[in-house]
Amino acid sequence: MKNNVVICDANHGGLVLLDEYSKYTSKPLFFYDIYNKLTDEDKKTYSQKYNVSFIEKESIDESYTTIAPVHMRPVIHKDFTHHEFTAYLVNKHRNKYNWNFRIIQVTGVKAKTTVTSMIKDILSDYNVLVLNSSELSYHSDNRKVVLKRNLSITPSSIITALNIALEEDLLDKIDYFIAEVSLGVIPNESIGVLTNIVEDYPIADDSLKASAAKRNVFSCDRVICMKESFDKYYDDVKRDAFKISLSDADSDMYTSSLNLDIKNSSFTLHYNDKKYDVTCFALTDFYVLNILFAISVGLMCDMCMEDILLKIDDINTIDGRTSYKKVGKKIIIEEINPGLNTTSIKKSIENIKRLDENFIIVLGGDYGITCEEIDETKLVNYLKTLPNKIVLTGNLGRNIHGKLNKSNITYIPTLNKAINEMIKLENNEIIEVIYRSEYAKNVELNI
Repeated sequence: MKNNVVICDANHGGLVLLDEYSKYTSKPLFFYDIYNKLTDEDKKTYSQKYNVSFIEKESIDESYTTIAPVHMRPVIHKDFTHHEFTAYLVNKHRNKYNWNFRIIQVTGVKAKTTVTSMIKDILSDYNVLVLNSSELSYHSDNRKVVLKRNLSITPSSIITALNIALEEDLLDKIDYFIAEVSLGVIPNESIGVLTNIVEDYPIADDSLKASAAKRNVFSCDRVICMKESFDKYYDDVKRDAFKISLSDADSDMYTSSLNLDIKNSSFTLHYNDKKYDVTCFALTDFYVLNILFAISVGLMCDMCMEDILLKIDDINTIDGRTSYKKVGKKIIIEEINPGLNTTSIKKSIENIKRLDENFIIVLGGDYGITCEEIDETKLVNYLKTLPNKIVLTGNLGRNIHGKLNKSNITYIPTLNKAINEMIKLENNEIIEVIYRSEYAKNVELNI
């Protein structure tokens, strides 16, 4: 690296990287607060603590080594992404504290949190540190300790997680560290899981696509991805990857005879020229795919298939992530997720149709909770095609209600009131709740 290192973006983990890097260098430190998050008082505090100088983009020339998020708009040159610099700092941390557990990273457009949780359940016989969008937790002997809530899934949170594990005297106890990471992985670690590219949305001021940001998953020692994603976006990658699919027999692992049921679903799992009959909770085909990811990680952690399949019954649903509740005779299926977009909403609805066409949809949520916003026009056009009773709610529901002049679509301002009103109706057994929000922060279902 050049002598002048400038770290960018106080919004997405830059300050964590500044703090960690300051432990390993005597070089001058510089910081570019691109979104002007920091007050003058903040800057004064950080300057005194780290001997860091805050500079503007006009001062950043080729003499600087720049560290910036992969999705930051290209207003300056970018030498290393936050993912790459985090990997550098993780290696420093590993060498300093002499730990050697394997890091399993999960990235993708959708299903990261669910897959992370499923992997944890498959590896329940081990000591596991888990970082996801809900919390940082440690799991050992069937006990869970929450170490910190509401960490981000920016790559720098891996550093935060390691330092918390250090403070809690856990580094020499951990067997596996499972981390959910946004927009790719930190390179060159043990196992990388790419869940899907259901939408290849633009980032970095339209200069890059999500699929390009996630390409660094192929730097990991072992890689698991959907065969369909690999064929569409990464067929130029010259390395082995373990490919899974619901139906493509050319995959390393795939399914057949998939039968989705509201109580117990079943399928045949094909792997290594063998067939395994599986019965488990799975309301949707993409939930089955998530199970395949968890099974694949178990295999890469040297578990045998028979032991892994016994663990499938231990997989717990996450509140709001295709979770399931019974209220009297009603079945409530919850999709409460800040990352919901039109594609995932459509897929959720189409999957429940396979179980029962006569179900009620409660749909709504918030804006501005992820960097990926929702295409209202696309959503409205899709909802117009549905004959189901639809109750719109929340800010999103209010905004699109005026564009939907249909007798089967109504608006109720609050989520709980919408659900409770639908529970009173006689004719529908299933209510699907699709709500764009952070479950833990904003949604308390009073049912």
